[in-house]
Amino acid sequence: MYDVCKSVRESIQDLTTFKKLINRTRKTFKEHNFDIQIKTKREKSLDVDKWYVMAYYDSENDLDGETPIEIVVHHNLDGTEKFGPRQITLFLTEIFDATVHEFRHQYQSMRRDYAVHGAQASSPYDEYLSDYDELDAYAFSISLELLRSMDTQRVRRNLSRISTMSKMRTGPDFVSPTLRAYIDQFGLNCITKKLAKKIYQHLETVDKRYIFM
Repeated sequence: MYDVCKSVRESIQDLTTFKKLINRTRKTFKEHNFDIQIKTKREKSLDVDKWYVMAYYDSENDLDGETPIEIVVHHNLDGTEKFGPRQITLFLTEIFDATVHEFRHQYQSMRRDYAVHGAQASSPYDEYLSDYDELDAYAFSISLELLRSMDTQRVRRNLSRISTMSKMRTGPDFVSPTLRAYIDQFGLNCITKKLAKKIYQHLETVDKRYIFM
C-alpha cells in the first residue's frame, strides 16, 4: 500500500484535478495488482469542495473470488477543482488508512475461514466500535495515526494516559482522530482499556518506514 500511494504522489508533478487524481489512483492500484474497487459518490449534503473516504470488506466476495474491498470517496466536488501537493497527500493518506483497515478485516476473516462475524456499520455506534474485530482494526488504524507524529517509545509511554493522548494535536487536527472518537464515545472504561492494549500489541508489528504520510 505504501508503494501505491507513493507512486501516485510521485506521478503528479504539480497540480491535478480531483477526477484525474481518482483515475490515477485506480490505475496505480491495478498496476500493483491490488483487487480493490474505488468508487466516488456525489453527496449534495456536503459543503462544496468537501470529501471523505469510507471502505468496506466483504468476506463472501473474498471467498467467491470476487473483489473483496471497496473504497468509496464521498464528495461534493465537480471534478475540476485543483489539488496541490498537500491535498494530494491528505487524500492518499485517507486512502491508505481506509484500505489498511480493511486489510486487517480481511486477515481476521481469513483466520476464521471467511465466516461472517461481528457488528455491521449499520449497528448502533457504541456496539459497532466495541465489536472485537473493529476494536482490533481501529487499534491498528490508531497506531498508524499516532506513529505519524511520534516515535514508538513515546506512544507506549502515553498509552497509560490515553485520554490525554487523544487530545494531542498537530495544528488544528487531532494526532489521532480515531482515538479521539473512541474517547468521546466511551471515556475511560473497559472498552478503551482494551483498545490501549490492542494499540500496544500493534506497535510491535508496525514498521513506521512503510506508513504513508
